[in-house]
Amino acid sequence: PESYVRYVHLGDPVRVRVDALGRSFEGKIVRFTRSLNFETRTMETEVDVPNQDLAIDSGMYANVLMRLNHADNVVTIPVGALVLHQTPQQAPQEQVEVLDGDNRVHIRDVQVGIEGNQLAEIKSGLQPADRVIVAAQGKYTEGEAVTPVPEKTPASETAPQSGGVIDMNADANAGDNGGK
Repeated sequence: PESYVRYVHLGDPVRVRVDALGRSFEGKIVRFTRSLNFETRTMETEVDVPNQDLAIDSGMYANVLMRLNHADNVVTIPVGALVLHQTPQQAPQEQVEVLDGDNRVHIRDVQVGIEGNQLAEIKSGLQPADRVIVAAQGKYTEGEAVTPVPEKTPASETAPQSGGVIDMNADANAGDNGGK
């Protein structure tokens, strides 16, 4: 898809899952068109996959998992916790509402790094132990006392797929070694 084009690079590793075979294969990006299809807003990308045992036949359908971006040991929050604050005099600024030790609301400017479908990396403005409000931010004011309801959030992003999320590690847990 168009939004992922900037992350595609020659030589990047990918995992190719061929459901008809019940197997996954490791491959790498060997070429791409560098232009988008105007109808589908996608870019054709070619992946080479070892096929020594000729298990993969021409025309077989496959799902591909590739890492688009990655960061380790960073502060993340749910994307829904971000609020874009903009005034006519200022450039847009991402903000979050944070609770202090007394459960009072404080508005903080943050700098966002990698942003996925569920989580956003926070480069500055938050500490790992900070608690953020994840919904209905517009109803709170600076300094307001609230009663929080803790909500667990994922520690990492799951790869989005058309038609749902596919667990590319399912076959690894069943003892498949990727055809090697």
